[in-house]
Amino acid sequence: MKEGNAISDAHQVTAWPPIRNLVSDMLAISQRTHNGYGLLEFDVTTPLARIAEHKTRMPDGISFTAFLAYCLGHAIGEHPGVHACRQGGRLVVFDDVDISTLLEKTKPDGARVPVIYIVRAANRKSLAEINEEIRRAVRDDLYDDPAVRRRRRIVRMPALLRRGVWWWIRRDPVRRKRQWGTAVLSNVGSAIDARPSWGLVQSFLPCSVTVGGIFERVCWRNERAEPRKMMSVTVAVDHDIVDGVPGGRFVARFAELVEAAAGLDEEFGTSAGDRAEGQSR
Repeated sequence: MKEGNAISDAHQVTAWPPIRNLVSDMLAISQRTHNGYGLLEFDVTTPLARIAEHKTRMPDGISFTAFLAYCLGHAIGEHPGVHACRQGGRLVVFDDVDISTLLEKTKPDGARVPVIYIVRAANRKSLAEINEEIRRAVRDDLYDDPAVRRRRRIVRMPALLRRGVWWWIRRDPVRRKRQWGTAVLSNVGSAIDARPSWGLVQSFLPCSVTVGGIFERVCWRNERAEPRKMMSVTVAVDHDIVDGVPGGRFVARFAELVEAAAGLDEEFGTSAGDRAEGQSR
């Protein structure tokens, strides 16, 4: 019989997941970026209510990540300086806003793995288009996606060779855009309980948004107190490129689009309905 204060050395050993090489490399690269952070709360009462209304008419519902990607893409499109990239003594500002986000995919053995997916030209797409694209990406096998295949090959390389490849990609804005996009949207709030929560992430891309928990807060509106659903949001921009005032204008526009439920209008309902009907034929 073991004594009550006996020390146990029992443990398990598992294989190192190659995907962690990608995370480690990206964090190492991101340490060179001088990020400026903003910790905010967005009122998402209206968009959540609109999403619930549309869900009754759409079998797959509306992806909240798609809604945020739509708002973020259009906010950056109006303030393109926040996704500018430095190349030596020049700034490269792309016309298209390519938003990189994580989708959780289920492997045949039941294990869940994060897969990077890039919504290309999010500033030029409707919410219905982005929603359909993300829903399809979640369902489809991304094994043959060119960007996924490249990353899969790279993460299995020795560390020194991997770092060399990342340096080669990062030094050219076009290569970096094709591989990683121009902005990051990380919706970790779906896995967090209803409580205020913010995440400070390191990113080498010029603009990143981390969505935290959604919770209720009593707010003073229209001369009375009422409960509202609030969302924790962390916005980070490359402070070498973006100053506080223009960064603040971008954040204000992003918040305005989210809180006004941008894109969740009658046109979205008609367009999404037509797309769902076309897929069912």
